Amino acid sequence: MAKNESNIGKTKKPKNAPVKKHATKKGKSSTYNSYMTAKLAELKAKNPSQDQRERMKEVLALYKAEQKEKSK
Repeated sequence: MAKNESNIGKTKKPKNAPVKKHATKKGKSSTYNSYMTAKLAELKAKNPSQDQRERMKEVLALYKAEQKEKSK
């Protein structure tokens, strides 16, 4: 049997075939995500020149303080 006879009728798959992405259902946003989105927008409106990193730190501190109050 010749080398090529065993491959007759078979097709090769491309090595880098694109992977199909399936649509996923987006779940409900968590309380944390909703809080962060609202507060970040609020702080950005108050002080647009403030660095995003600083805004994130400030909102995180507010969130932690609020959670600590709720747990008492």
